[in-house]
Amino acid sequence: MLQAIRDRVTGVVAFVILGLLAVPFLFFGVESYISTVPQDAVAVVGEEEITVNEFQADFARYRAQLRQQQGDQYDEIATNQPTARREFLEEMIDQALLRQHAAAIGLAVSDQVLLDLIREIEAFQIGNQFSPEAYRQALAASGLTARGFEQEVRQDLLTRTVPTAISGSAVVTEKEIDRMLSIQDEQRTIKVAEFPRDNYVDQVIIEPADIEAYYSENQSQFMTEELVSLRYVELKAEDLTDGLSLTETELRQRYDSAQARFLSPELRRASHILLEVNDERDDAATQALAQTLITQINEGEDFAELAQTYSADPISAEAGGDLGWIEPGQMMAGFEQALYELNEPSDLSAPVKTRFGWHIIRLDDIRPPEGLSFEEARDQIEAEYIEQESEALYIELSERLVNLIFADDTTLEPVSADLDLEIQVTEPFGRAGGQGIAAEPAVIQAAFSDRVLLDNAASDPIEIGQNHMVVVILDEYTERQPIPLEEVSADIENQLLQVALNEAAEEAAEAFLANWVSAETVDEADSPFGESQTVGRNNLQYGPDFSRDLFRLPAPSEGETSLSVLPTNSGFAIVELESVTPGDPTQANNQAREIMRQQILFSQIAYEINALMEWLRENTEIAVVEDRL
Repeated sequence: MLQAIRDRVTGVVAFVILGLLAVPFLFFGVESYISTVPQDAVAVVGEEEITVNEFQADFARYRAQLRQQQGDQYDEIATNQPTARREFLEEMIDQALLRQHAAAIGLAVSDQVLLDLIREIEAFQIGNQFSPEAYRQALAASGLTARGFEQEVRQDLLTRTVPTAISGSAVVTEKEIDRMLSIQDEQRTIKVAEFPRDNYVDQVIIEPADIEAYYSENQSQFMTEELVSLRYVELKAEDLTDGLSLTETELRQRYDSAQARFLSPELRRASHILLEVNDERDDAATQALAQTLITQINEGEDFAELAQTYSADPISAEAGGDLGWIEPGQMMAGFEQALYELNEPSDLSAPVKTRFGWHIIRLDDIRPPEGLSFEEARDQIEAEYIEQESEALYIELSERLVNLIFADDTTLEPVSADLDLEIQVTEPFGRAGGQGIAAEPAVIQAAFSDRVLLDNAASDPIEIGQNHMVVVILDEYTERQPIPLEEVSADIENQLLQVALNEAAEEAAEAFLANWVSAETVDEADSPFGESQTVGRNNLQYGPDFSRDLFRLPAPSEGETSLSVLPTNSGFAIVELESVTPGDPTQANNQAREIMRQQILFSQIAYEINALMEWLRENTEIAVVEDRL
């Protein structure tokens, strides 16, 4: 749901925020990360704790989003690696720093801004209109409360206020656009002599001793994954429904006592003429005038025209007295009673007295109650009863489970016997998780905790969903083991071969260049270079590394050329740079200039935000516990 909100943030701010928070700050091993943190926290940012549960929940939601976006391309193992988890924690730290900075400089998200944004989320709308019931149901289906969700949205918006403020202050001049267009459209004329790595295959031999040495020196790269299997008991409210039902009489009683939930009230459309008591007309005279107007209406006078002439209610008078649809409890008691005593459209009330004056009320239309009959609501009523009762039983049993584990955390047998819960066993899984409950981040965290892994004790009860709890204990642990050399030797040989071939190609290119430059005379027939060619920055014929390094070379002096060895897709090449021609910004159309303006703007904002983040990190005490990731 928060993703729906994030999708509403567009333009410069969205680009910078997503770009900034997608690139982790690489602070592994920095001294500020070694401070002590509370037992239930994975990190402390200033005075704000990021608890293990918060991290696991956010990381699980992030993985679910990736799984939905990437489909079959999603890699569960890669996404759950320690490096990926640490990078995600860095994003959470960045967000905490931005929230704290926003609060420190007085930025805030008003209730109205929050309300307006939530009202625009499609998931909470029916017929393009915000629906409180749809809002409640959507949150309930996600296991969220309105207060918790709104607080999360408010924090998410507060995180964005600083980048938004920065983006509003960025300015791009036409001179900057000209300069960047000149650089972007720059052309370079070159000659290339390639030295493909494949030319040196016969010169490179990878000896078994080389493979063995690499294997020994990089043993950590060739280890099996540590695995655990768990025994566990599982308590779910949905499994506690046996024997829960209601008789027809009980179902009818529940329907009758909660009819307001299933039936909308009868609505009535009405018009009125309001006559005020004033200095020129006392109460009796005003009542008499009302009776006179009723007589005129009954004799054929137009109600709307009389309302426009006499009514003291300016808004309804302009509409011929129309008040629209009215439901019980909306109007004053006397007015409402008189309206609901009318039987047919066009019926008129007698003059009705309220604190505003005397009213003539006309009934215009009736909309009967709408909703579910008893037969239509029956299954819903029974389902709600079963859900309520099973939840109550779940709460009772979960309290009992907690007490049993607290009394003896060395075994699951008493819990299984007392609560009639089967002891189940997971398949072995690693830190990336497995199937079933082993895919739950909180279960993975518990499985590799000191309590379960080293102390061989049962975990604390773990909530893995709404009214869904498990307790786990170690079944079997398999340590990481070296993968036999014979299983990885082919991969090592290929890796060493590619490195050696690249080195051979580079050495050959460097040697040829040295001889070429030192030769007193050069026979053009012996030149390894091809024909001159002009390339731009987007020409990737020889690979991205080649293009990058080529456009970093200084322009040669007029009338001269320069020689360099650069990497290519196929190996290395000697490049003769003949000339550099800047781009002509006057040739760019308005669309190209606008695109460049946005690129410069993004760059400026990113620079400012990165500088701010660096300053915040340098001036905020940050502590992280890697083992709790």
